[in-house]
Amino acid sequence: MNKSNNRFLTRVGILLFLIALQLLYFPINQNVQGGITTYIPIDAHIKLSPIWAIPYLLSILWWVGAIIWATFKMEYKRYVHFAFCLSLTIIISYAVYLLFPTYVDRPKIVDQDFLSQLVIFIYGNDRPYNALPSGHTYTTLIISIFWYYWLPKQRYLWIAIAILVILSTLFTKQHAILDLIAASILAFTCYKITGYLVKKRPNTTSLQ
Repeated sequence: MNKSNNRFLTRVGILLFLIALQLLYFPINQNVQGGITTYIPIDAHIKLSPIWAIPYLLSILWWVGAIIWATFKMEYKRYVHFAFCLSLTIIISYAVYLLFPTYVDRPKIVDQDFLSQLVIFIYGNDRPYNALPSGHTYTTLIISIFWYYWLPKQRYLWIAIAILVILSTLFTKQHAILDLIAASILAFTCYKITGYLVKKRPNTTSLQ
């Protein structure tokens, strides 16, 4: 088997690992109990806006598409860095969810319009735990950071997507401000750490 085939199988293996790692979110979310809320006074001034449920849900499709896209189109060394960074961030966040449980105080929804029903759907499929760090924030940020350097001609699009998704987590009341701050710090820190480790490998050139 030649080097090209080996790398293709490695890419597919990494993709399956990332999918399995992401799916671990659900049993953690369903079984965590107790903990503390991450709300601070300023969060009380951020009101639920159901229209933000649309970018919130669409972001999940974006993640799936982006990870598959990276698996088959991103140059190999950059893809290894991307997968390493995302994996490390997820593992650290899961450890935080389990060891230091946090939750969000969600509003009660009484409206029955379509957008309100979307928010109810989100709440019904995602318990208010696993709040800090925000998975929506760190996943979207990591993708946006890598796409910013991988496809720089569209860098303003990747920035816009990141801002849109991060705001959606606030205005759906899925997360509080501290959740977003913690996730942002985690994403950028893991990007730097994994970038350093990947570049230190023998025969590894710049990934940007």
